[in-house]
This record gives sequence, C-alpha cells and structure tokens, in this order.
Amino acid sequence: MLQSRLFMNLKGIGISFVPRYFFQINLSKIFNEILKYNTKELEEIQVRVRYYNKINQFFTPTEKEKIGKFPFKKTSYAFDAYEISKYFKDKFLWNKDFNDVKWTFKDPTICKSRPLENNKNNILLKLDKNRHFCFLKDDLIFENKKDIAVFRGAVYQTHRKEFFHSYFNKTFCNIGDTSKEASQYRKNFLSKKEQMGYKFIISLEGNDVASNLKWAMSSNSLVLAPKMTCETWFMEGALKPNYHFALIDNENLAQVIDHFRTYPKEAQEIIHNAHKYIKQFLDKKKEFHIGILVLAKYFYYSKQLDLNELGYEREILELIK
Repeated sequence: MLQSRLFMNLKGIGISFVPRYFFQINLSKIFNEILKYNTKELEEIQVRVRYYNKINQFFTPTEKEKIGKFPFKKTSYAFDAYEISKYFKDKFLWNKDFNDVKWTFKDPTICKSRPLENNKNNILLKLDKNRHFCFLKDDLIFENKKDIAVFRGAVYQTHRKEFFHSYFNKTFCNIGDTSKEASQYRKNFLSKKEQMGYKFIISLEGNDVASNLKWAMSSNSLVLAPKMTCETWFMEGALKPNYHFALIDNENLAQVIDHFRTYPKEAQEIIHNAHKYIKQFLDKKKEFHIGILVLAKYFYYSKQLDLNELGYEREILELIK
C-alpha cells in the first residue's frame, strides 16, 4: 500500500508539471469519443451521470477557487480530481470538499461521499480510488472457505464499537481491531487474501462508507453489511440488501450466517449479483468519460462551460441534463 501510494504521488506530481493547455485542447475530442458509444451504452452513461450529479438548475460557485490551482494536501483526492479537471479551463471555479463527507452541502460541491438522503448538492467524483476501488481476483470457491465471518479494521466510531460489543469473540465470527490505539478488541492483522479465505466478509461503514466493500464484493465470499447511510462513486445507494449483499445488524449476525450455511446456493446467487454489479466499474475508459461528463455538467450549470462553443451543445447536453 505504501509503495502504491508513493507511486501515485510521484505520478500525480509529474502530471501537474504538464501545462493544462495540452489537456484542455482535447476536450472536444473526448466528447467525440463519448458520442461513439452505442445507444445502450449512452443510456447507461446518462443514468450514472445523473446519479452522481443531480443538479438541474443554474447556480454560481460560492468559494471562488479556480480549478487550475493544484493543492498539495489530501493528495490522493487531489490527483484523482486533477485527472478530470485538467481538461477544463484554468479559470473555471468550483466548490469542493476533499474530506469524508456525511453531510449535505448548501451549495453544489464536488466531493467523494455523501449521505443517502437529501444529497442533491453533493456531486460525486471517483476520488481516493487507489484505496477504495480495489477489485481482486479470488481463486477460492465459496464451498472451500472457512465457515465463519471475518472483519479487520480500525474501531474508532461508535457504531463499530457497538457492533464489536455484540460480537467480539463469538465462535461464528473472527473480528478484530487493527488500529494503533490500545483496544479490548485488538487482534492480528489479516491481509485481503487471508480474509478471502472466509465464507463471509463483514463490511462496516467507517467515517463515511466501508472501505472494504468493493474488494469484498469482488471476492467469492458473501458480504455481510448493516444498512448503509453513505455512498460514493460506487453508488452504494443503488445496492439492494439481500440481493447484492446480506443485511445484518447488531442482533442477527448469528442467524444470518446460519441461514447461508444451510442454504449456500442463496449465498452464491448474491455473490453472483455482486460480481455483476461490479462489472460496470471495470472499464477505465468509460469511467474516465463519465467523470468528464459529471464535471462538464457542473461547469455547464454554473454557467462556465459553453457547449455550443465546442460544437457539442445538443448531443452532450442530452447526456447531462
């Protein structure tokens, strides 16, 4: 993880020295590439752009921060945002918040996460993707895995402490706190590969979303998760309980595990649905194009991007309105 983050930082800093003009002159070309998708793909892109950016009225950015300003803090967020924003004019303004967001903004703001309810002004970009968008190949089939549930992570938040209070040291699960602080719930670190040796992987929200949800859903294990309250680019709000993951709480974990031990085919159906859901995020080029359209919509409705000037007003507007 440390090496990958270092590589990301070096790559991001290197790109920041390339004049943005050389990226901006390609925006029309990118729009043209987008319009080459077939009708079904364009419909799917349109749905996702509208999901991430729900703005449909003109507004004025309040922070007055130019997107051409390159920040050197929250680097993983900044570099991911820069990969998209560098294609738009330096003078464009935006409101952004590169924190773990669980609240609703008063004005349209670019961010990584948002609450599931009343989130119109929280406009999602694919940020901190090096950590969150990690999909893994699992060579171990469900039947051959350990017959209990697993979780490893830092236990700072109240909801995680309450969960651990209910289930720590129970025989049907192996859960442990891996934070650096002294903890009654401390257990040894387990790698992602080691956790994939269990039939059931527990996914608990942290400061916003659960950081292990994506890779856990890409495994051949069944994801167990409480009702979700936040979402990111992964569209956690579109996930269906007991269809994409098994719904648990602070009282029913033993019963849920026992049920899927008894009916393993039901577990495998949910795992299959999770894998199918993940496929929409695997096309890197399409992910980039959707990000471009999300920001294009932001700058269009903030009256900064003139689509007519680029010659794509009708076609691109149809995708982002």
